[in-house]
Amino acid sequence: MKLFVAATAAIMVASQAFAGSYQTKCNSTAVPYQQTENATPGRVVGGAVIGGVLGKIVTRQDAGAAAGAILGGVVANESGKRTVTQYQDVQNCRTVYVPSRITDPQVLQQDLQDLSDGKYVRKETIMDVQYTIGVGYDGQWGPASQQAANRYLANLQPSAPQPGAPTYSLMVNSVVITSSGDVSAMNEMKSNLHKAGVDSEIVVN
Repeated sequence: MKLFVAATAAIMVASQAFAGSYQTKCNSTAVPYQQTENATPGRVVGGAVIGGVLGKIVTRQDAGAAAGAILGGVVANESGKRTVTQYQDVQNCRTVYVPSRITDPQVLQQDLQDLSDGKYVRKETIMDVQYTIGVGYDGQWGPASQQAANRYLANLQPSAPQPGAPTYSLMVNSVVITSSGDVSAMNEMKSNLHKAGVDSEIVVN
């Protein structure tokens, strides 16, 4: 039963259409680790020579010299070991959702209506809506998102401009997002997009 429910949920997610897409983002982090380094060959040989000389002096025998040389080499090798900190680059990857603009006005208005009515809307769709209306896209529908939605819907049916009055269009990637005669509203949307990391521009028509 659990397997069937999981499979059904997976099919529903796969069939759900989003404006954005999931992408894999990777970054490298230097992770420290400890490494023990042995003594240099010169130091080991030096210890062996000194140990051999002392061994022969003490025992007056070549066997003592050999034993001293071995012991001297071992001592020199052990005393010459040191622990150093090394760094290794470790790559960390995670899958994140990157929102995109909803281009179908009817789909956008339906999503906005559902959100205003408190209906359940998937996080990915919320991020797409937030990206489209020019507010920070965190997937959480709060007061700031609702205010931006109200302004966006109001600008969809603007009042007839006075003769000679300019119309301002907000553009993202050379695409007009919305137009209005209220320059302050356009500036606010541009500021929200900038905070969300999206470059935009206002064009006067």
